[in-house]
Amino acid sequence: MWLRTRLVVIVSIWAVSTVLSLEAGVFAEAVADPNTPKLDLIVRDSFLPGIPVLVRVHITGRDGAVDKDVWDANAVLSVSGNPAIKASVDRLVLCNGLGSVLVTFTGSGDFELTVSAEGLEKTVPLADWTGRPVHVVSGSLRESQTWSGVHHVQGGDLTIPAGVTLTLSPGTLVLIDGAASGTEGTDIDVQGAIQSLGVAASPVTFTAFAPGSNWGELHHNDAGPSTYRYTEIMQAGRSPKVGHSNSGPAVRASGSTLVFDHASITDNAGKIMQAARGTELTFRHTLLARSVMGPEIAETSVSFEDGWIMEMRARDDADGIYIHSQLPGQLCRLARSVVAGMDDDGIDTLGSDVLIEDCIVRGCKDKAVSVFGGETAIHRCLVVGNNLAPEDPTVASIVAKSHEGSTTVVQIDHTTVVTTRSPGFLDVGIQSHNKSGVKTGRILFYVTNSIVDATAPVYVQSPYVQSDIHISYCDIVAAEWAGKGNISADPRFVDPEHGDFRLDALSPCIGAASPDSPWRDLGCRQSDGTDSSSGLSALCPSAPHSCPRFRGRKQG
Repeated sequence: MWLRTRLVVIVSIWAVSTVLSLEAGVFAEAVADPNTPKLDLIVRDSFLPGIPVLVRVHITGRDGAVDKDVWDANAVLSVSGNPAIKASVDRLVLCNGLGSVLVTFTGSGDFELTVSAEGLEKTVPLADWTGRPVHVVSGSLRESQTWSGVHHVQGGDLTIPAGVTLTLSPGTLVLIDGAASGTEGTDIDVQGAIQSLGVAASPVTFTAFAPGSNWGELHHNDAGPSTYRYTEIMQAGRSPKVGHSNSGPAVRASGSTLVFDHASITDNAGKIMQAARGTELTFRHTLLARSVMGPEIAETSVSFEDGWIMEMRARDDADGIYIHSQLPGQLCRLARSVVAGMDDDGIDTLGSDVLIEDCIVRGCKDKAVSVFGGETAIHRCLVVGNNLAPEDPTVASIVAKSHEGSTTVVQIDHTTVVTTRSPGFLDVGIQSHNKSGVKTGRILFYVTNSIVDATAPVYVQSPYVQSDIHISYCDIVAAEWAGKGNISADPRFVDPEHGDFRLDALSPCIGAASPDSPWRDLGCRQSDGTDSSSGLSALCPSAPHSCPRFRGRKQG
């Protein structure tokens, strides 16, 4: 991906009616060219002084999707229309076209918020809700309800019983009592259903009543199907600790079906989510950020599409997502998404079957993808700039481990892997890693049509064997590897220091893919522009040594 040029040309066209009405004084008016990039926001159109507001910023390209080619960028926030209003933050960082930040506004009265980035600008109004009534709720809902305005959950956990649906209208602000530490934040226990139906200009918000005192969790237990659309879930996580990272989740689910659509789960004292026991999760255009770790799921299916997992911060186990084994028939899939800036691994698996396609995994302090058992397929991905603060002297971008006597399978196709060279560490592209001292077991790598650029592109630890590493039609940079169609040349990326991993016109990777591949070039970017953003992700290459088409955990 490359850094979008700083020069943005705004093209306007004059839309002229075929019949001009001179009497009405109708003149042609300027209309923005739909082919130019634009800046979009998801932010509340109202606020309460002292209660943080999430500002989520996207730069969208000509196709209307977030422009991941904007590798790194800064956005500036400014307030106008009311000199009494002060903002706690005046800028944020965008990663692959998207960024967010919590902003606390003080003062009173309505105002306008302007966000500027990459030569683009957007202004939105925010109304002061200080004078709005606050509806206090506690206990258990006796019947289905529709909320709007401001609601304050206090006096202990709120229960939504089986058969009851809580519907939240656009802009609803739910303030929940919390705790400054520990696990006693107030929960919302869902046995019925929640339909949280925000819109981009007026999202629904679940947040803490008192900043600094995080609330507990949304707990769906054998609940009805629930939807969180344009919904912000933040400043939670003071809930009972569980699992990896030993922290409380903002969302806990078992035996439930949840859909997150253009949602944001951010800025929590614990992990994003803990899900188990037959839960079905769907994430579309969702942001997960600034928590102890991302979702940890077991016996759960997940579809995570067009989303961002960013900035998980903790001393240990701050993974972007941790996927345990799923139930028969369940699929775990991440597609067209960005996983960036973890304090530990980007994607961590344990006995699961996982499909990762058209994703960017970057800026993780430890491994980009860590596979422990099961089968993982990595297709058309960009895996770069990880291992920034590794745990081990030998560090790898994509690591596979097996349990005693078992087999782990990893398929990599049309993927670009570039490691971080750190003094005192041996950087590795792909590794068969014996972390737990097993005596027997196998790790099978099937690598096709890919680029691996590392000091040690492949590293195999005993008892695993190099003959189980099947590589063909790949550029294993500066290292000879036996296999049909392999080369060892400089791939000639355009500008890797600034995130531009396209191939220049003289790259030896152009036209070097397997004849069976639907793409002609090695790696995740094609010289003719047909990469994952072109809708080709539905195709499944069938290259030599490739695994069968990935279908997730088999029935029975």
